[in-house]
Amino acid sequence: MQSSRIVYALLALLLLASMAVFAWINPSYQKAFEAKWYYFMGDYDEAYALAKEAYALDPYNRMALTVMTQTEVAERYLGYIREGAAFLRQIEEIANRQPISNADRIRVKMMCEVMIERYEKLIATPLTDEELIERARNIYEKFKNLYTSLFKQK
Repeated sequence: MQSSRIVYALLALLLLASMAVFAWINPSYQKAFEAKWYYFMGDYDEAYALAKEAYALDPYNRMALTVMTQTEVAERYLGYIREGAAFLRQIEEIANRQPISNADRIRVKMMCEVMIERYEKLIATPLTDEELIERARNIYEKFKNLYTSLFKQK
């Protein structure tokens, strides 16, 4: 009884070791591991490129597919954050000019509406970086508060 447990434990360790060796020497998994590293470091462009290469080498590589998908989600969040920051700078420039023209008011209103609508279309996954989600939420709150304070009828 005791010896059979040892044999099963050794077989399980051998199986795990062979899986680790396979993942380490397989070029697709090497690229997928590297892509995962870049993803966690926040270099989403490099992570996406490596994950795409890994997936092209082996379409059954689920790690590569997951990293590629997660990187696309992160890129959407980053795009939202970058666009929101650019819009906020433009709104600040408009606010510094006095008096504010009707065309500028409409421009600000459209920027707010676009950013509010785009945020509602962002979909996070359990693997999405919490910092990205929080930064996007902060941008959204700024636009929502600005829109409410300037354009909602009281």
